[in-house]
Amino acid sequence: MSETYIYGSFKSNNDITNELNTQIESGEIKNLVFSNFDFINTSNASLVFNGVIYNKKELLDFIGLQKGSDTEILLELFRKESYRGFKRINGKFLIIVQNDKELIVARDRYGQGPMFYYNDEVFTNQFWQLKNFKGFEYQPNTDALGNYLMYSYIPSPLTSSVGVSKLHGGDVLIKNANGIKTESLYSFEEFTEERIQIDEHEALEEYDRLFKQSIKRRIGEHETVGALLSGGYDSGGNICTIPDVFKGPIKSYSIGFKDNPFSELPFARMMAEENGAQHNEYLMDGSEIDDLPFLVRNLGDPFSESGWMLNNSAMKLVHDKNLPVVLGGDGSDQLFTAALREIAYRYKFKKKMLAPAQKIFGAIAENSMFENDNLLFKARFHNDKILNILAPDHFGFRKYQVKELMGTNFNPHPTLDAIPKNFSNFDELFNTRNFFIDIKQNSTEVILFKASRISQMYDVNLAFTYIDEDIIKFVKALPRQLKAKGNVDDLAAGKGISKYLLKALIKPKLPEAVTSRKKQGGFSPLQIFFSNDLQRRKMYEFVLRSDITKTYLNKKHIQKFFDAYDKSTKGEYWFWYKQTMANRLINILVLSLWWEIFMNNNYKQKLSEYTG
Repeated sequence: MSETYIYGSFKSNNDITNELNTQIESGEIKNLVFSNFDFINTSNASLVFNGVIYNKKELLDFIGLQKGSDTEILLELFRKESYRGFKRINGKFLIIVQNDKELIVARDRYGQGPMFYYNDEVFTNQFWQLKNFKGFEYQPNTDALGNYLMYSYIPSPLTSSVGVSKLHGGDVLIKNANGIKTESLYSFEEFTEERIQIDEHEALEEYDRLFKQSIKRRIGEHETVGALLSGGYDSGGNICTIPDVFKGPIKSYSIGFKDNPFSELPFARMMAEENGAQHNEYLMDGSEIDDLPFLVRNLGDPFSESGWMLNNSAMKLVHDKNLPVVLGGDGSDQLFTAALREIAYRYKFKKKMLAPAQKIFGAIAENSMFENDNLLFKARFHNDKILNILAPDHFGFRKYQVKELMGTNFNPHPTLDAIPKNFSNFDELFNTRNFFIDIKQNSTEVILFKASRISQMYDVNLAFTYIDEDIIKFVKALPRQLKAKGNVDDLAAGKGISKYLLKALIKPKLPEAVTSRKKQGGFSPLQIFFSNDLQRRKMYEFVLRSDITKTYLNKKHIQKFFDAYDKSTKGEYWFWYKQTMANRLINILVLSLWWEIFMNNNYKQKLSEYTG
């Protein structure tokens, strides 16, 4: 697999090779050295780019050129509108522009292109590459690692190492004589501009046009296309629409779980057959967790999510099939807004003056009495989802448990203070959740982060059809009833319709067996990775003897959790209790591996090489 990297220094006219303790032979401009980046170098500016642009024609028309390379187009766009011109790009990218006065870095709205990590002096696109700078040492960031144990990811701009930041999707970094600052290209005010007036029929026609255009843009001139297929509306929408705009061969890929009574594979197979796709499947059995160190190293910061092992299996399945592009369905849930019942209940509780009681219950529930699979756990689980609707999903450890594990306090999620807490009507709460949580956190920092990063590990051009820039602009401007159908009472009772316009468009194209079945709770059963008692014991032993347990975490509380996890494997337990416990176990395991790989410089590609 070809390696994509960029190393840079914020010091003007610095020879970057003097900053590195490794030999690199690749492209070089001023204080940059890189591989698999395109570049243009002129007398007064340089531009380096990695990514895909889907709207080249529109950009050429705007800047007044007949033709041009990607870098020529981007440089002219920058000269015309500075970095704000990058908002016009429909695609995935990392762009770096340098001139005599400043260095500017821009990432696409969802951060699908390469990452960008930096400190006061240097930067790179891969977290593990920081060690290639002379004198750099990873130092554990307590605030960041505490957030990981709670939320299962580290929110930007935090990273797991002290002094290192990462650039959020949709943000720009500007380095000039005044120092380094960052700025978001996409504001909440812009997102909540006045809604368009459109009826359902007109909206369906326009959404259909934009969706087909998005698929065409991503396939381009390629002669074949791959599609990830789960068995639901989003991936189903891709597979049933591709034949409308593309006449070449379609290859579909589905991942399932062995011995899963709720398997979606039959539905995926049915949709593939109806649309003439050559279908491929892989069944996960839990052994896939052996790839965990590979994922930890390449994702950089500690990270875990219910579907990331599934993403890894999918990319392993397609990476050697010579597919020029693979279409994915991620991002639509968050664009239309998820958690409708909880949003509705949050609004109703506030209107009925019950929010203070919720907060009191939430505070009381922060103790071990609520950690068993009983009524108390369920009550806290549901109360959390309603009370914390303006916070990211939380399936990791509780804050008090993190304090016990780390033996210290930590500052919670750094972005939460920026989220408006007051709302005068339901749509205002809906929009706040949609922008700050669904899009900026759950999509950008979790769902699309892991899908994009893992696809890049395997050199797969994974393209997401539901988050084309033209679709985003259209959907965000729709009346709320076309995004989430139903009044507040309907939504709270589970009688509303999520992703209403999408479902209205796609439902007639899908088999009735797909559209009539009930949505199953949960996505990836995480317990499958710990079902082998012997292997789980070896994982426990690895964690307990690891340096992070000796120097950073409390061994007594780790053992206490392992005992609780073993108990959760016996008898009948609620799905979300088992899922939460498995998520916590993955968090502990990932953090131990992160310590070995980054703090101890001890990287082994397979988990079994650590556990024996």
